[in-house]
Amino acid sequence: MNVGCRILFCAALLAPALALADFNEGVAYYARGEYDKAAQILIPLAENANQPMAQYFLGAMYARGQGVEQSYEQAAKWYRSAAEKGIAPAQYKLGLLYRDGRGVPHDMEYAYAWFSVATKLGHQLAPVALSAAEGQMAATELDAAKKLSEEYIQKYAIKQEEKPEGEDEPLQGPPPQMQQ
Repeated sequence: MNVGCRILFCAALLAPALALADFNEGVAYYARGEYDKAAQILIPLAENANQPMAQYFLGAMYARGQGVEQSYEQAAKWYRSAAEKGIAPAQYKLGLLYRDGRGVPHDMEYAYAWFSVATKLGHQLAPVALSAAEGQMAATELDAAKKLSEEYIQKYAIKQEEKPEGEDEPLQGPPPQMQQ
């Protein structure tokens, strides 16, 4: 192996460790309320490294206007990116956005589907939201929501340790205060 290949090989091996260090630093800034610094670290991880937990935190930051301009549309975008990678808190939060019509159209079927996926992955608050959503729909709407939720569970209710090798994995879960 020539020197150039060795350098590329070493860089490829170090990239996940560097992303973990960056992510952890971003979360530390977030936990301390230094949202501008957290955003500077988490935005590139979410955009370029396609890191699902960075995407989740970025969604939360946009939802609350922490370190970024408040935007439910951007929150929905980042929650969806993380939700599609099996991040249960993001699935729950995306369900809330659909339930409330914030950043996405008000749609109880989609809310129900995302709450179902989050419930399947063990999110603590999702079963209550799922039950409440069920009570707000007519029978035909509920049938459609259940069909959609079955599809979403098959597609998105993959626990991180069950994902096929090579797919994105979260580097660290959200702190307990972020799961609500």
